[in-house]
Amino acid sequence: SGCENKDSITIEDAIAKAIEIKKNDATSVVVIEIQAGEYALKSPIQITPELNGLKIQGRGANDVSIKGSVPVNVEWKKYTDNILVASIEDGLEFDQFLVDGKAQIMARYPNYDENGGHWQGHTSDAISAERVATWKNPKSAIVHAMHSGEWGGFHYKAVGVDSIGNLTLKYGHQNNRPSKMHPKYRMVENVFEELDSAGEWFLDGNTLYFWPSKNINLEKAKVEVVTQKHLLEIVGTEEKPVVNVKVEGIKFEHSQRTLFEEYEPLLRSDWTIYRGGAVVIEGTKNVSINNCEFTNLGGNVIMVSNYNRGTTITNNHIHDCGATAISFVGNPSAVRSPSFQYSEFVPLAEMDTVRGPKNNNYPSKA
Repeated sequence: SGCENKDSITIEDAIAKAIEIKKNDATSVVVIEIQAGEYALKSPIQITPELNGLKIQGRGANDVSIKGSVPVNVEWKKYTDNILVASIEDGLEFDQFLVDGKAQIMARYPNYDENGGHWQGHTSDAISAERVATWKNPKSAIVHAMHSGEWGGFHYKAVGVDSIGNLTLKYGHQNNRPSKMHPKYRMVENVFEELDSAGEWFLDGNTLYFWPSKNINLEKAKVEVVTQKHLLEIVGTEEKPVVNVKVEGIKFEHSQRTLFEEYEPLLRSDWTIYRGGAVVIEGTKNVSINNCEFTNLGGNVIMVSNYNRGTTITNNHIHDCGATAISFVGNPSAVRSPSFQYSEFVPLAEMDTVRGPKNNNYPSKA
């Protein structure tokens, strides 16, 4: 079936049609051809075992874009000499805001500097009590800090201010070797009072504030906001896998950041990880992702999770994304006598010494 842009058949329509064809004849060869255009998703594309053998073929990553963002129509009004304000429809939550395809800067301190090093700008006083005292609503703040040993970092949300004026924080669970925040490498964002330079924006409920750069013509500009965590989910089980699915010739862009999702510790590792991404592959055999582009994604890009066999990821261009490009993460249940942190040990008498994995719940070539 062909998938065309705008008011004709959508990708979701094409998937539904493919399921219908496969139900009538599971041996049918179904190819979804995606014509040139941009496709804004309302929910992730889901490929299940009833679509075994499906090929999704775009006209090329330069011509076909699948986005986790939606275009929005906004009427800007003057707020200050530099800042504009607009109302956004209720319930539209987003952490990225794009104008003419370019991501704008969530209001932050210190300001964005391309050559500023860690987070393109950091400072030891990012969340000092003196700084926090200037914020009307500190609970909006998102705090980023490097690990004290500079491997990885931590991300926090402010939940309040204590009796001496310091932020009270939660989360910080994104590293498997906890430490205090690095004293110098810190940055804070999502604070209204830090909206003080061109390119910055702040969302307060359904009110959007923006300081546009001088080269933007907002009357003609395309405004998009990112609403989806995942764009494509190819998911089955070991007992009933998704088999022989091919995806090629597509650009995937715009997914939400996943800093505050559940993170899992990896075995004896410095890291924890969010088991998700723009593309999630789980419970599959012989799935291939080829000749695609992945860009401007807020979190992990391709997550190959738990049971998978023969996954092929080739000739893709992955750039300007927020977390790991390609992850292969099995299930700890397949590991004998696992330990998650360096301080954990399994006593020798309790050690499972049987050779090989306990089950098949991990990615493998064959």
